[in-house]
Amino acid sequence: MENTATEDASRRVVLSVSDPAEQRSLRDHLRRAGVEVSQISGEPRAGEQGALDLLQILAAGGGALVVAIRTLPEFFRSRRSDVTVTLESGDRKVTVSATNVDDAESIVDRLLGDA
Repeated sequence: MENTATEDASRRVVLSVSDPAEQRSLRDHLRRAGVEVSQISGEPRAGEQGALDLLQILAAGGGALVVAIRTLPEFFRSRRSDVTVTLESGDRKVTVSATNVDDAESIVDRLLGDA
């Protein structure tokens, strides 16, 4: 049975990484930073037979999301190639890269909006 009270109080944020080989590293990085993150199955797009797993954060009030985004500069600096992280919540989507990660507050505001 699902805990709908928890889901109502939280916003589901799904993260995907431009390089699937970096997903485990991102998950471990976020967990070390104290962010509760889980791995979930992705849904295949039209014409695809499979889908990659995604990461999920349940962000109550956006606090966990701010922490997650503020820890991304360290993650990006430790990568050997350019990596982007896409965060989706509802119908909103933002992409974070090494070039815009320092704008954490505005990124969270754009993702969470007024809802």
